[in-house]
Parts: sequence; structure tokens; C-alpha cells
Amino acid sequence: MPQRTRPGRWRQRYDRRFARRTPVDHGRLYLSRKGVDMISLQLDNQDLAKTYDAISDSQFENGRRLIEALAVAPGNVVLDIGCGTGRLAFHVADQVGPTGRVIGLDPLPERIALAREKYDHPRISFQTGLAEDLSFLADESVDIVYLSAVFHWVPDKERALAEIRRVLRPGGRIGLTTNAKEFVHATTLRLVTAKVLGRPPYRDNVDVDHFAPTHFGVTTTELVELFQKADLTVAQLQVSRTLRRYRSGSEIVAFAESSTFGNYLNHVPEPLRQSARRELAAEFAQLGTPDGIPFQLYSLLAWAEKEGQA
Repeated sequence: MPQRTRPGRWRQRYDRRFARRTPVDHGRLYLSRKGVDMISLQLDNQDLAKTYDAISDSQFENGRRLIEALAVAPGNVVLDIGCGTGRLAFHVADQVGPTGRVIGLDPLPERIALAREKYDHPRISFQTGLAEDLSFLADESVDIVYLSAVFHWVPDKERALAEIRRVLRPGGRIGLTTNAKEFVHATTLRLVTAKVLGRPPYRDNVDVDHFAPTHFGVTTTELVELFQKADLTVAQLQVSRTLRRYRSGSEIVAFAESSTFGNYLNHVPEPLRQSARRELAAEFAQLGTPDGIPFQLYSLLAWAEKEGQA
């Protein structure tokens, strides 16, 4: 069994990596010249983890499509990077059969704890860790690696892909779904967030360009270049428009906060944060129809292969 690092140390390491990319370290938040750089693992908690697990059906369905594209087979060893609360890993465990194995990895201890609690399965193991450090795995020991709605949170993508290539067997596959950064300004979340935070009292205190879901995101072209640099051969790449429907504006805000592990409104000063939640929920609600509130986003699905004989 691999040694497990204490959760606090994982988060400190991960946050320090964000800090190195910004000019000023300010405790748990990292400041740039324009303000809070936002992304921190210290903001997650049990409530956010449980909320995400309860209302993340749409991301789970996108993950199922990714798994289908990767053609997971009985006997495969599969690594789920950014497994969150373990729902997709549990789905994959049925596909690998009695001789396969699924390893769930996530830097957020609260989500790993919930995954272990909900999905006690003989073919799944869950542990805290980073995409950039897979040292607990031997070279060429994994058949499939996937990152479902995760890649835009990985700060050092080149290192992560190099590690993934190292652990993949020849003929092994990596698949991911992520935000298509070039279309971010056409998404409902970005449009409504920018509208609300662009008016008083927020506009003098918040930089609307600090948008957590795409802070470390990539465009389609950038993703292809990253795969090429990692010596991974792209087999499929597609951008698709997704239209979700929510029951209330509050549900959208809850999803945004829980899926960003507390970073969605972290750049809003604390005294303004609760009013921002209310105004955002009201603004989303104004988009409502008899069928619910339409919520548009653009997702990138891709998978690549490590060449060689399996």
C-alpha cells in the first residue's frame, strides 16, 4: 500500500504551487497586482463536498461519455485523477471487472473522505494526491488515465502529462473533459457572473476577469500542443455545447461554489460575498422558463494514446 501524506500537507504543497505563480503570498490567498488570484484548496469543506456530490449529475453524465470514449475493458487498471467524491470511479469499477482496479486521486481530503464513506468497493482505492506527482505508481503500470472536469484546475499541466505518460503502459490512453476556454465568454455562468460583479458595489472591489473555472484553463489549440509536447498522440478531440437546466438560481450558485471547492466567489470581499450570492441567484432566476433555468456551457472532450504495443 502506498504511504498516505497528511491532508494538510497536500493542500499546503498545492497552494504553494499556486503561490509561486503570483507575486504576493498573503496567507491562504494569493494576490496578484490586480487582486486576489483566487485559487486555493483551503476553502473546501464537508458541506461543499456533500453539496457537490448531491447536485453534480450533469458532470457525472459527461464523465460517463468520456469513459465510453476510452473503451474501458475488463482487467484494466484505471487512474481517476480528480476523482472528487468517487461517483465516476464507482461507475468504472463495474467495467474493469474482478481482475481490474480503479485508483481515485484527489487533492481535497473532504472529498476523498466522502468517497471512501460512500463507495467501499474491493476494486477501488481512494487517496489524496496531485496530478503532477504520481510517484506512488510504477512506470507503465496503468492502462487508462482520465480527468473528468478536472484539467482546468491543474496548474502545472506539462508536469502532470509527463507523469501520466510515465505511468501509462504502451498503448495506454488518457482522456479528459474540461472547459473550452475560448468559449468561456459565451457561457451562462460567465455572462451572469460578469454582469452582477460588474455593477456597484462589486465593480470597484472585484476584477471580473479573475474567473475561477477557467483560471488555469486551456484552449483547444493549447491542449493539442500540450499532448504533442508530452509525446501523446491525439485520437479524438471535440467541443460540444451543453445545455443544462436548473430549478433555481440558488441551485446554480450552490453548484458553482461546490464544483470550484469554494473558489467561485473567493475574490469577492467577505463583507460583500453574501449579497453577491443573493444577487447572482436572482439574476440566474430571471432566465427561468417553464422548463427550468437554461445554463449553457462549452465542454472539450479529448483523448490521446501513448504509442507502442500494449
